[in-house]
Amino acid sequence: MDEHEHPLTLIDLWSEQLQHEEEDEEDEEDGLIAKQDFRCLCCRCKEEITLFDRYYVHLGCATSREEPFMSILTSPGKLIRNYEEANYPNLLHLPFPDPSYSLLKHLFFEENISITTIVGTKTHNISHQHPLILDCSTDHDITRSIASSSRIMKTISFHDPMKRIQLLCDGCVRPITTKPIYMCANEDCNFVLHEWCTRLPVELKSHHSHPQHTRSILHSKCPDKFFGVFRCDICWLPCNGFVYHCEECGYKIDVNCAFIPEEITHASHPNHLLSRVHLKTYDCRICGGYIWDENFTHSCKNCDNFYLHPWCALLIPERTRHKCDKHPMKLSYFPIENHKSEYFCEICEEELNPQLAFYHCYECMQSMHPACASSILCYETHTGDLKRRGAIYKFANVKFGGTYNNTRIHPHPLSFVQGIATDGCCTNCHDTLQYEMIFKCLDCEFAICYDCLKRIV
Repeated sequence: MDEHEHPLTLIDLWSEQLQHEEEDEEDEEDGLIAKQDFRCLCCRCKEEITLFDRYYVHLGCATSREEPFMSILTSPGKLIRNYEEANYPNLLHLPFPDPSYSLLKHLFFEENISITTIVGTKTHNISHQHPLILDCSTDHDITRSIASSSRIMKTISFHDPMKRIQLLCDGCVRPITTKPIYMCANEDCNFVLHEWCTRLPVELKSHHSHPQHTRSILHSKCPDKFFGVFRCDICWLPCNGFVYHCEECGYKIDVNCAFIPEEITHASHPNHLLSRVHLKTYDCRICGGYIWDENFTHSCKNCDNFYLHPWCALLIPERTRHKCDKHPMKLSYFPIENHKSEYFCEICEEELNPQLAFYHCYECMQSMHPACASSILCYETHTGDLKRRGAIYKFANVKFGGTYNNTRIHPHPLSFVQGIATDGCCTNCHDTLQYEMIFKCLDCEFAICYDCLKRIV
């Protein structure tokens, strides 16, 4: 209903559970005196309902044809569906179950691949300086060896937070947890791809976020950006994965943002269709962050105050696991029933807002920010500000690793990593390196921030 921002529950008027007591302090001597009061007006027709201290509406008033939609719950937490499923056969229901799912897998995964081959340096639309191995065997072991073209044995371990193993795709920068995958045949190169990331279209035509120009070309590394790191012009997050780049003006879109659906549903607002729109509006329901007019959002056409950042909907899975808790943690959008203490994140040890999305273990009663969940592999032993941007980890689209060699800057190779407390300050600008993108020497104490090295070279 337009008059009330929350969904309404259908109740039995005569239920004993609805016998609310009003406590009124008459004076210090008499203490508290309990009173019964059952008078209440319907918030639509203004006639008496005879219940106390809640927002109530007659069933007939709520379901009248004058209503723009029905907000009554069919069961606790479930709104009546406001769309016909038959009209949306490919509708994406979010959040994804766990980190192994992604938008690109949803769109481009094909099941009939059953061979293991060695291919050239160009696979579909993706260029790489070394040959790539396609592995789609049925072996589901976490670690196995594959003979490469140079007759060496190369071992790969799939992404597994429970074992402190991180393996990210160089294309979409999402976890690799299963096959099929492409691996680099070079012993010293860690380039690895989901097979479906090689199926991305070579260009985007007339993308809705950039109507000024009609063609954006797919690149394995962003042109003219140091170490391939760019800022996506849709989500504004730094990224070093594949990019769609406008040849005319340099507008850049990471491959996850490139395919944001026009319509979705999300568990935070069940059974209501959420449509992609451009508008400057209220806060995101998941992270609480403001939605600027440069962005677009998914909004409910029936509910005036429900909006989601697309990346909050797409990048935060329903369940996550990590080494600090033996149970899966589930995404929650409301305070936990009978929660007996303040809400604190177990990772960063800061307070969290239970009215926004957070992960919670119902066995251990532990909670954590969504951003901290995705960064835990980097910060298992460090606490403090983990560079959250709302509910999204600041470097969610950055794959750390690789080295930079330039003897003019430093005689030893520099590793691309995320800074920790022991890295101290930047050699050049003297700013603190903790929680930043940095290049550091593993042979000595030299360390420099990404921005400074980018300017120097």
